[in-house]
Amino acid sequence: MNILIMSPTVLQHDAVGNDIEAMYKIISPRFPCMVFAESKINKHVEYIDEQLLNEWLDDPSTVVIYHHSIYWHTGELLLKSVKGRIIFKYHNITPASFFQDYFGPYAKLCELGRHQTEQLQLLFPISLWLADSIFNAQDLKHTNQENVEVCPPFHRIETIDQWDMDNQIYSEIKDGGNINLLFVGRVAPNKGHLQLLEILHNIKINYTSNVKLRVIGKFDENLRGYNEIIKDKIGEYRLKKNVEFIGEINEKSLVSYYKGSDFFVCTSEHEGFCVPIIEAQYFGLPVLTISSSAVDETIGSQQLILDNDVRQFTAAIELLTSKREYKDYLIENGHINFNQRFRVEIIENQFRRIMTEHAQIPLMKKGRNSDLHE
Repeated sequence: MNILIMSPTVLQHDAVGNDIEAMYKIISPRFPCMVFAESKINKHVEYIDEQLLNEWLDDPSTVVIYHHSIYWHTGELLLKSVKGRIIFKYHNITPASFFQDYFGPYAKLCELGRHQTEQLQLLFPISLWLADSIFNAQDLKHTNQENVEVCPPFHRIETIDQWDMDNQIYSEIKDGGNINLLFVGRVAPNKGHLQLLEILHNIKINYTSNVKLRVIGKFDENLRGYNEIIKDKIGEYRLKKNVEFIGEINEKSLVSYYKGSDFFVCTSEHEGFCVPIIEAQYFGLPVLTISSSAVDETIGSQQLILDNDVRQFTAAIELLTSKREYKDYLIENGHINFNQRFRVEIIENQFRRIMTEHAQIPLMKKGRNSDLHE
């Protein structure tokens, strides 16, 4: 049996790339396993060449695990030539409406991708689908629900905690005399940055000016209109000293920002899972978020989900700052959520069980040591 993992792009340390890398590390010790991608950024997996790709696709014993997160014309064509079985991992696709006013090609790509989600279900009606969340699984209406399993995405949270902090970054955050808010996510219209600025402005006007929001995530030059609105809003509200867009950073720096901050604030309007929420919980940050898409599911119970109202966020931050026991309650239950649902060992066991019981790929093993830590 050969296992071929497919995705248009395999990045280093993004949610889909981490998921692919982890699957590869679990499967490759047991079966021949390779990855096909058009953009090969992650160097921790082995990529297949064109000749072997054609041989594997023509082999009935090959199992394809197809990661679906965006429209991919080439991928659909290749799937139609597969002689063996196909398993889909569905990471969700952002609705086109979020990008329509800013960059038409992205909106079109999202529209095509969501349509392709339906088409793939119809083209391969007996295939197994793995969804990152129950929210994602709701998109799979054209698939027999007996063939749908929820399996959270693999992550590197426990691994990055092994990195030493950047002490300079940590000290600058802690010694600044501010209430430190953090959000992690690319700068895109569905991520809710404008609402974060509204919250920041309300805190500054009605509670304290000693507050700073740091946003970790890459700007996209194709979204200039959205970026300009953010810049204008910062100027209008005079938030230049209160907000910092940091861009992409390494894992050592990321740990420092998580450990140095006081709150993780999320107003994202569309998430298929939202890994940064469980990162924040792991690192002991109380999470304040709105009810949205998969966020309610990911954050777990006994956590703070607010209305999309800046006054509620300001009041919550004021209360949690003054009442340490309330803040500790959120931190404790955030740890419980992570430890009971999203430790790598738990996700790995779930993935192994699904592959063994539902995909007839025997991956169960004895003992508790994870392949991802070997």
